[in-house]
Amino acid sequence: MLEFLRQKAQSTVIQVIIVVIILVFVFWGVGSQQGNGVNAAATVNDETITYTEFQRSYDARLDQLRDQLGGNIPDGLLQTLGVKDQVLEGLIQRALIRQGAGEAGLMIGDQEVRTKIQDMEVFKNEGAFDVGWYKQILAGNRMNATDFELSMKSDLLLAKVMDHLTRFGGVADSELRDRFDYDYRQKKFAYVALEPAAFEKKVVVNDDELSTFFTENQNDYRGESQLKLKYVLFPFDAKAKLDIPEKSIVSYFDQHKEEYVVPEQRQARHILTMIDEGDSEDVITEKRKKAEEQLKQAREGADFADLARQNSDDKGSAIRGGDLGFFERGQMVKPFEDGVFGMQEGGLTLVRSDFGFHVIKLEKIRPLQLKTVAEVRDSIIAKIKVEEIKKLAFELANAAYEQIILSGSLEKYAESGGKLQETEFFTRQDIVEPLQSNPVLKQAAFGLRQGELSSLLEGTDSFAIFYAQEIKEPEVPELDKVKERVIKDFVSQRSQALAKEAAETIMAAVQAGTSLEAAAGELGIKVEMAAMISRADRAGSKLPPALLEAGLGLTAAVPYPDAVVTSGQTLYVAAFKDEKEASADKFEEQKDEIGKRLVEENQNAVSASWLAFLRDRAEVTIDKRF
Repeated sequence: MLEFLRQKAQSTVIQVIIVVIILVFVFWGVGSQQGNGVNAAATVNDETITYTEFQRSYDARLDQLRDQLGGNIPDGLLQTLGVKDQVLEGLIQRALIRQGAGEAGLMIGDQEVRTKIQDMEVFKNEGAFDVGWYKQILAGNRMNATDFELSMKSDLLLAKVMDHLTRFGGVADSELRDRFDYDYRQKKFAYVALEPAAFEKKVVVNDDELSTFFTENQNDYRGESQLKLKYVLFPFDAKAKLDIPEKSIVSYFDQHKEEYVVPEQRQARHILTMIDEGDSEDVITEKRKKAEEQLKQAREGADFADLARQNSDDKGSAIRGGDLGFFERGQMVKPFEDGVFGMQEGGLTLVRSDFGFHVIKLEKIRPLQLKTVAEVRDSIIAKIKVEEIKKLAFELANAAYEQIILSGSLEKYAESGGKLQETEFFTRQDIVEPLQSNPVLKQAAFGLRQGELSSLLEGTDSFAIFYAQEIKEPEVPELDKVKERVIKDFVSQRSQALAKEAAETIMAAVQAGTSLEAAAGELGIKVEMAAMISRADRAGSKLPPALLEAGLGLTAAVPYPDAVVTSGQTLYVAAFKDEKEASADKFEEQKDEIGKRLVEENQNAVSASWLAFLRDRAEVTIDKRF
């Protein structure tokens, strides 16, 4: 939501390697404080990063991951990604950047932040900034003024830092031409593709080799662990009759306002002039002129809906006069979205996307709105009921768990009236009653050791208590029972080895001076010829990226790659054939775009180098608990 609010301010998105800076900010009388050494997760020079600050950033990162993963973070993912270390390192970098900006004399005043926020359309009511509406929107999105204003100040300072560094991002003419040549010089190369499947018939299977292979890889053929559980379930009773007080409904709404914010929506019409994959530059130029003429007619007063019906290549919307209805950010391709959300009602513009040229008219704007309690009353009641039902089940489960611990066993709990159930042996692939549609419970069950009682577990429809009564460890089967599978794996491995041997034989021959055609011909392998291609148009090629990269790197002086190219299981050997420079006209057409990319790359490199310089000279201490 924070990013959404920033977009409403139409702030420039600065994509650089360095992270967003967080600064303490005082706005409308709200103060700040530094942490103390006792609560220090890390210190950067003389500045403290508190555990409170770390936890806030860590929680925000977890929320982001949950959103990206549909609400659940798989076990082990946080450790695999190193999220904890990433968050702390980010906080350290923010402190370094802030300190470096201060040394460079770069600061953001309170008034600059105040002005920026007051100019944001999302916080305006009837055209004027509304403090009450501002605080209501922030509260509805679980933000307070201090945190939001702090983040805005960070963004503004980052923009100022980047503006300061842009002076070092210039591009020399020679650098521009080198990049153009790198991107647009066309190459032609031959190649051979060696698929392991083509060598399968050459693999001879004998009992001795198969037995050795099986022994060396026997762990691959082990069965699964089998588990036998005793368990107690406490289902969520969906039929329970509950009366939800009005104050609970209002309280829930106040605590979850972010769920009831309706993002800004815009209604637009468009006229699409489609660009086909095989269109030449001349054809694309003509299509652009056609779109520009349509834009001109619309600006001169022609009925936009009629123009769309007559000219748009988007037949689905053309019959509606080009009307696309209302949509919010994230629902359209980005160039189209940027065009629509950068206009006022009634505005016209022309943009190009992957589909082609769009002449766009913005019809209406529905501003961001917060639904009322009355509008969402039924859904709130349903959600509160779910929570209350879970609460009742938890109370029963928790009391039972205490009773089990005090009595010393599930059996004694059952003797006192508890409902104890038991499974037969099952594997992870089996579906038994307490684990149906409950992956969390299944994972917990197979995490138990034999004779171990679980904690109180929450599933999708019940709480559960498990006891691992018995575990059968997986066993290696006899070869005869899995022989068909072993033979298949043996052939696959050997055919892969034969393909690699053939590829290396061809590679050695061409590096010794034999032509690719002669070396491949010795083994009866066909040579393929790739079409003339450049890095700029490689996206349209069906060749694997690894082969393309190798082929495009070849020259008359270096006609062969250093090694065999691998993509998946297929092996490739490539050979240079021809190359062609791009035209001077092409350079004139592309130089501005290439220049922009080079400037951005240079600026990012400067930013990264500056951050590395700050880190190298800084005194950074990290609490041993990390």
